[in-house]
Amino acid sequence: MDQELLERITAEVMDSLKMSEAESGTAKRYVKRAVNRILLFCNREDFPEPLEDIATQIAEDMLKADLVKPSEKEVKSISRGDTSISYKDDSTTTKQAVDFMKDYERTLIRYKKPNLPKDRKNE
Repeated sequence: MDQELLERITAEVMDSLKMSEAESGTAKRYVKRAVNRILLFCNREDFPEPLEDIATQIAEDMLKADLVKPSEKEVKSISRGDTSISYKDDSTTTKQAVDFMKDYERTLIRYKKPNLPKDRKNE
């Protein structure tokens, strides 16, 4: 796996999620997992440039789903009399992130290579 590729995607993830330098090891680990999952799913050894954005998004979603980098709390309702603000449940946000990750399969399908048996005569 190309180290430059991992660094580039990690920098993008850290910038997007506003992560500190202290969290770079964690971000790199999640990026590596995302890239490996894409390579395995697509039966590829190369990593086309358009997949970099997808790897970035998958790594971000995995960080949010594992609550390593929690997403901002979403407001559920606001009351004005005596001021009350309630937020959506974190488990709902996590479930949405996991469901969203399942949708990547449709995007990755176009980059998938067939897993054909190898011809032993050419070895």
